[in-house]
Amino acid sequence: MPVLKPERARVLKAKVRDRVSDVRRHLVALRAAMGEFGEDFDLDAFKVAYDSEEPARLNQAKAVERGTDQLYSYIAELTAFGLKLGGVGGRDDELNARRDLAALSRLGVVGPERARRLERLRELRRLLVHEYATASAEQVHEAARIVADEFAPSYEAYRRWIARGFSATRK
Repeated sequence: MPVLKPERARVLKAKVRDRVSDVRRHLVALRAAMGEFGEDFDLDAFKVAYDSEEPARLNQAKAVERGTDQLYSYIAELTAFGLKLGGVGGRDDELNARRDLAALSRLGVVGPERARRLERLRELRRLLVHEYATASAEQVHEAARIVADEFAPSYEAYRRWIARGFSATRK
């Protein structure tokens, strides 16, 4: 198990604190953006805005897309930082979200169903960022729903992991 130098651990802990202190407002903003499409985040209403030529309507859809992307990024970064602080992450600074999210389940930080949903979110986010020209309203909608449903319980699991000093509950 690689041991972090104290300065590197201090930097990573500061990054964790920065992100943890910032997530709530972004989750609230995402939920508000989703609420613009009805109480249940109606897919048909979202599709109209997503496909709209009207800038104000399109920006409503883009607020959902960007909020989803930012919260996903927080999940991926916090996971990578935690794995490094726990001595199970890679030594490099390159994020590998697929590997890192799988490690969360393997270490017992999240259960298999949550891990499966986070992996689906990772796949959708990759499509939205790298295949944006062909991304669909349905994919953005699904990703936003996953973030809205999974962020809070994933974050609570992460907080418990912090309290354990980023140690595994099972191998």
